[in-house]
Amino acid sequence: MAASPQTQPLPAPGRARRRQLHLRGRRHQQWRARVGDLLELLAASLLVATVSVFLRDGGGQHLVTGSWGSRLVAVGQLTGLVAVDLLLVQMLLAARVPWVDRVYGSDRALKAHRVLGRVTVPLVLVHAESLVLGYAARDGMPWWSGWLREPFAMLSGVPDMLTATIALALLVLIAVTSVRAAMRRVGYERWHLVHLGAYAAVTLAIPHQLSVGSDITRSGLVRAAWLGLYVLVAASIAWWRFALPVVRSVRHRLYVERVVQETPDTWSVTVRGRDLGALQARAGQFFQWRFLTRGLWAAAHPWSLSAQPDGRTLRLTVRELGDHSSRLAGLRPGTRVLVEGPYGAFTTHRRTRRRVLLLAAGIGVTPIRALAEELARDPATAPGDVTVVYRADQASQLALRQELDEVSRHGGHRLHLLTGPPVRGSWLPEHVGRGGDDASALAELVPHLREHDVYLCGPPVWMDLVHTSLRRARVPRAHIHDERFSW
Repeated sequence: MAASPQTQPLPAPGRARRRQLHLRGRRHQQWRARVGDLLELLAASLLVATVSVFLRDGGGQHLVTGSWGSRLVAVGQLTGLVAVDLLLVQMLLAARVPWVDRVYGSDRALKAHRVLGRVTVPLVLVHAESLVLGYAARDGMPWWSGWLREPFAMLSGVPDMLTATIALALLVLIAVTSVRAAMRRVGYERWHLVHLGAYAAVTLAIPHQLSVGSDITRSGLVRAAWLGLYVLVAASIAWWRFALPVVRSVRHRLYVERVVQETPDTWSVTVRGRDLGALQARAGQFFQWRFLTRGLWAAAHPWSLSAQPDGRTLRLTVRELGDHSSRLAGLRPGTRVLVEGPYGAFTTHRRTRRRVLLLAAGIGVTPIRALAEELARDPATAPGDVTVVYRADQASQLALRQELDEVSRHGGHRLHLLTGPPVRGSWLPEHVGRGGDDASALAELVPHLREHDVYLCGPPVWMDLVHTSLRRARVPRAHIHDERFSW
């Protein structure tokens, strides 16, 4: 097992320190709520403004009093404008802008990104087909043949239609490969490569959107506003997703220091660098890691820190779940590393209670291990304030078990290792769950359960079951914290 820093027991914090902790957590939650509301209001205002300008400039008249063909064209124009608006918001959510990440957390920002994607692509398809049928009606074609003949006429008659058609095809391809079953089949690396096509799709669509006579170019002010939005999104992606990770990696000179096998299928990789404190990484966060060696350099993967950052090294712990993760076992010391991050809001900034419960299952133990170490060192934590519950099917799968035991023992905290085969409808092993009453079993395992902040990380189905137990045990939702790192 890899050695872990020794955590010395700390004296019980005073009432003033506990009050400071509570106020800090409440202020952080209030700040997130207010900024989140502001961001959502801005996004909604942008959408309302887009629709309002279209209706003001004659679109409303076409929709209400126009001919059948004119109405279809108006529907196509409006859905196209709304789709572009939502697509740009999607890209901004995926740009890893720090203040968006701090407000929502990476998982919630990417979830919103996926939800918007399920709306955007159908809107783009409605946009394309409505225009085809509308122009066909204007040209006097019957609907049953116009939908097939009109696209060829549009390719020669509508400005930049070829690039717009390619953009549409790319968006459909991205949507198809983003279906959960397809994602599992193609694998993370291929899915990520296809998903990068979104940047190409937006770029290819811009000439069509800004062509003479389009809805965007009818007003100089509207054109300037759209161009400003394009520039904002492009600059955010260029800086936060590409330029800054390279600048940081070069500045901090990251390289692999050592690789340690934790269990038969789990390895810890320690990365050393210069002045890593400037990254301001915290326990519970993750990076996108790219190792510059054969078989690993092409794709970056999101892996959590499994130890509290110390300003000199960063550590990740990975279970063998595919070809990419299994190759980490063969990393050689000295291999250069590029990182994006740190990302995520799964940190002790959310803490509002003195007592903390950390729940982990499987490889979800990695951020929990780092949080346990940070909490044990926090002056606001008294001996016995932290309880760790670690679930696995069998003892051999308990990665980082020894380190958790050391952190708990030196800090005077509690560690519960729960092993046993999965039980249908329960997240606990059979000998603990007592017939599936997980809420009562957890309350018995963790005294004063409702007085804890709860952090949990593990497989999605397991986390859903834990959430159900916590709600039944009447733990306030505001005191339950998680982030889901699925792609």
